[in-house]
Amino acid sequence: MVGYDRFREREVESWFTVANGRTGTRGALEEGSTDSSPAVYVAGVFGRLPDSAAGPVPLVGPTWTFLVPRVLGVLVRLEVGELLEHCRVLDLRQGILFRTWRQRLPSGTEVTLRSARFASLADRGVLAMEAEGHCSNGLPVSLAADIPLPSTPALEHVTSTREDDHLRVLLTAARGGRAAFSISTSESDSRVERLVAVARADAGSELEGSDEESLKQAESKGLRQLQLDHRDAWQERWRGADVTVEGDPAAQLALRFAIYHLISAGDPHSDLASIGARALTGPGYNGHVFWDTDVFMLPFFLHTQPEVARRLIGYRLRTLPHARARARRLGYGGALYPWESADDGEDCTPQVVVGLDGTIVPVLTGLEEHHISADVAWAAWRYWLATGDREFLVHTGAEIILETARFWATRARRGRDGRYHIAPVIGPDEYHESVRNNSFTNLMARWNLERGLEVAELVGRWEEDAGRSLATRLDLRPTELNRWRVVADGLVTRFDPDTLLYEQFDGYFRREDIIAANVAPRPFAADVVLGRERIARSQVIKQADVVMLMHVLGEQFSREVLLANYRYYEPRTSHGSSLSPAVHAVVAARAGLREEALAYFHMSASIDLDDRMGNAAQGIHMAAAAGLWQAAVFGFGGIRLEGDRIRIDPQLPDSWSRLAFPFTWRGAVLRVAASRSQLEIDLDSAITVALGDGAPRTLAAGRYRADRDGQGWSAPEEVNGLRHR
Repeated sequence: MVGYDRFREREVESWFTVANGRTGTRGALEEGSTDSSPAVYVAGVFGRLPDSAAGPVPLVGPTWTFLVPRVLGVLVRLEVGELLEHCRVLDLRQGILFRTWRQRLPSGTEVTLRSARFASLADRGVLAMEAEGHCSNGLPVSLAADIPLPSTPALEHVTSTREDDHLRVLLTAARGGRAAFSISTSESDSRVERLVAVARADAGSELEGSDEESLKQAESKGLRQLQLDHRDAWQERWRGADVTVEGDPAAQLALRFAIYHLISAGDPHSDLASIGARALTGPGYNGHVFWDTDVFMLPFFLHTQPEVARRLIGYRLRTLPHARARARRLGYGGALYPWESADDGEDCTPQVVVGLDGTIVPVLTGLEEHHISADVAWAAWRYWLATGDREFLVHTGAEIILETARFWATRARRGRDGRYHIAPVIGPDEYHESVRNNSFTNLMARWNLERGLEVAELVGRWEEDAGRSLATRLDLRPTELNRWRVVADGLVTRFDPDTLLYEQFDGYFRREDIIAANVAPRPFAADVVLGRERIARSQVIKQADVVMLMHVLGEQFSREVLLANYRYYEPRTSHGSSLSPAVHAVVAARAGLREEALAYFHMSASIDLDDRMGNAAQGIHMAAAAGLWQAAVFGFGGIRLEGDRIRIDPQLPDSWSRLAFPFTWRGAVLRVAASRSQLEIDLDSAITVALGDGAPRTLAAGRYRADRDGQGWSAPEEVNGLRHR
């Protein structure tokens, strides 16, 4: 970014975060600014503010990047003198933030500051930066400064010790979690190098590793070697995740920006923490974990770095006891995951929020938005589908899927009509609270119950002893499994075979029919524009709901059903949530509406890059970033998962001449490259794949090509010669 805009600085700081899944450092200026919100976040360590209904808040570490340039003792600041040059560049390929700043002082002296910083992807406990100053008249530029220690009521203790150029800071959060920062600073000839090692622990645990020992190892390597290792790690991740688009530079930039932040958020080595709605890029939603992680982010990791996906599910397994306890408190069986959670999996959904007009608004999502339990089960099942990892399903996924199925069997109640109903409930569309039989929730509940039955059968067949042990531990009996089948078969689904529409919830079609697209340019907050009461009585939707169902359970619906529901609900959706546009892009592409899908793709891309929601200063919208990847791969790339095989049917918009991406599936890496007339697939091991509406075929490792044949594809033929990588 060239120049400096004080009104956008906090937004820019979110963009320029350097992170590695363990820590995240916002892209604040080294010398600080009144327009700035610098922060260093440690994944999985939370405090709590006294007398606050916000629940746990993320721990903020010392601002390790703080430097103050001085010439003859005079501070150099952006607002003093004349700004000659100011440029910050986030190198997405290398994961390094660079800055160049030239300032003319009132004395006429020109001062130049150059800096670079990164959060090591090779050693996730290490942070590093270098900075150098230059003065036009040859005077030395001093850069050293004391690192400010965090001061917040969320911290119980802050202790620091200093020895020569080494500083150690130990933070203890009010919830018991801890983080230790060991920092070394070396300065010579107007140049500073700073290395930081971070260790962390949740309440009652020892620190993960030794920050002091890690710092010694980092110092012995030196900054240059650390940087080389970091670059190599980034190159390896990009090889497994990069999506290339030809013909649309804006789409290419948006995708790589999104993928950069997704890679930065994932940690393949620890399930101490999950990924919050804004990851480690800002304070939005207090770092809490939502369904965003399971349904939006997890597929990206699952098909580019499955180890991270496994850790995300590991967080859900680790917090399963709290989900069980939550279900019991509300009078249900099984496990009910909280709508918002932090480090330990306790429910931390606020009970009230303050509206834009200052009124106190009750929050019912924690009490009624229960589809998250099915979403977590969906993520676990999806992991099994994509990896074929039986050990995972037997020892991790099964317990999650069975306990969430058990919840739905008690959440659904038999009505006078003999059918099973779920009420009161909130679906993904949060404008409509306390409704009855939300289609997304009911069909996800039915899916969860059916997968529970399937998992019980699979585990018992694969590992008889493990199956018996699991059934005994969960007290799962045949009579209970039989009830699951009864509930699954009896759940209400509001499908009309004449119109092919799923009614979003009971009585939705009888509400005031307002077309959101005619009210204001989208995205917009319809509850603010039209008022909460009128919105609740109308058909205006906050975000994809039935359309979300078409995406998440897409294999269950024909293209005709998908198109009918998209056409009905799309005009009525205000996209008041950042999660919505990308889902519409995926579904529109699958329905063959390629140009409409592209418009939604760019709407999703603009959420952070153009601050379309007005809150990018609070951090990157990680679900929107992950949704952008899904739009490219599942939408335009046409990837669909079908049991133990995949189907590929690319749907490129007119402006895209080529789309290419890697995709990990059952231990194999596919490299898909599609144009409007040709499809190439490069395989490193055998998989079963189908193209378009064609029959599945098992392809050995090699390179294959297929040509567009009307609305479908020719049979893939192996191409001789070198395979591309």
